[in-house]
Amino acid sequence: MRSAIWWLRRDFRLHDNPALHAARARGETVYAAFCLDELEALNPRQRAFAIGCLLQMRADLAKADATLSALRGSPGDALCKACRRLGADAVYVARSYDGGARAVEEAARTALSACGVELLRAPGAALHEPEVVAKRKRGAGGYLVFPPFYEAWRATPVGEPLAAATPNGRDRQPGAFPDAPEVADPKPGERAALEQQQHFVTARAASYAFMGAYPAADGTSKLAAYLRFGCLSPRALHRSIAERMAKTWTLAPEKASMSAFLRRLAVRDFFLHLAYFEPRLHDEPLQEKMRAFPYAPDGRKLSLWREGRTGYPLVDAAMRQLAASGHVHDRAAICAASFFCFDLGLDWRAGRDVWMRELLAADPALCDGNWQWVAGVGSDQAAYPRIFNPTKQGRMLDPQGVYVRRWVRELAKLPTRAALTPWELSRQQQTELGFLIPEQYPPPVVDHRSAARSMLARYQAFRARS
Repeated sequence: MRSAIWWLRRDFRLHDNPALHAARARGETVYAAFCLDELEALNPRQRAFAIGCLLQMRADLAKADATLSALRGSPGDALCKACRRLGADAVYVARSYDGGARAVEEAARTALSACGVELLRAPGAALHEPEVVAKRKRGAGGYLVFPPFYEAWRATPVGEPLAAATPNGRDRQPGAFPDAPEVADPKPGERAALEQQQHFVTARAASYAFMGAYPAADGTSKLAAYLRFGCLSPRALHRSIAERMAKTWTLAPEKASMSAFLRRLAVRDFFLHLAYFEPRLHDEPLQEKMRAFPYAPDGRKLSLWREGRTGYPLVDAAMRQLAASGHVHDRAAICAASFFCFDLGLDWRAGRDVWMRELLAADPALCDGNWQWVAGVGSDQAAYPRIFNPTKQGRMLDPQGVYVRRWVRELAKLPTRAALTPWELSRQQQTELGFLIPEQYPPPVVDHRSAARSMLARYQAFRARS
């Protein structure tokens, strides 16, 4: 009787799971296993969420008289021991894209090969595999800029989601998962992910383009963490949106809104593919001419930014939301990242590292790609980097000051204009409002206009060297 192991990495689901489906098609008995060492690569929020997902899957599999094994040791050694103990001659895994995850995968392949076990890779976390989209491009490698990638991505057919499958192997020594804090928002697991997907498709997708743009509106999909850990299939998600768009009663503006969401899935694929074709992306800028740019380290400014005490309410609200919840609205996040790179003049990698430590949905490929794009050293080939004015962005994205007052509690009782630009208050106005600067809220750490102009001048001079 042939047996195989399904190695879970970031595909915590039974529906539309290519690795699990392939394992069930080949082996009469399929065991599910997770390597506990991989939890060490996650931040504390992610570890708690991942353990919650795995425990729920273990409970669900138990109802089908199957198990989910918790393996200790490096993935290669742990999987070899499990294969010998369970009599498995193959291990199935969803392929990885970023350099760190691929290194773990390759080390496991080498170890498994040495003990006579084959590692078989299935499509991974992207909607379209990197090679499938890249073959539409002239020349070797993948796309380096988004617009032509998006055209090729849209022209690539989306396959049918696979039927749900279930491992059927019962490990008599499944091991124990570590204790972790309970996660309430978002609730871990495939069941909660599918419920949130259904809620988004039926109730939010039609207004996503408008409501999702405002941090205070709570109009985003809330699917990022579920996609990050593979509780959802991007293919099944795409199919559900496409089916909703195809309904005769779906209005044109609603279709446009849903198209905007699908474009976000394309951006996600773009950065996953970029990490695959450009493995050095994690350590150095994609743009070769910007690799030696001399950033000026400043621990004080970094700390003020991380703590949400820059004196710019939208930036501070974004950073405090991130620290308190592990989430941050994407438009506020872009403003905070731009402020970090151009107002404070700090190395994008230091900002990226804060994201990786705090964000529940943090993904190396997406964090690297997005931060390089904001810093003007990555896939964006524009002559000038996009510099966001934190004051104008605050007035545009949070015109009533709801978001900043929600997260920057010092500003909660101020009128809207004062909450958005507290430094404009005179001393008399501060006294009348019972709100004092700098005693209760800091003044701006830098002047945006002069700091951004200075950094832009340095950036342009360096880029023009060649």
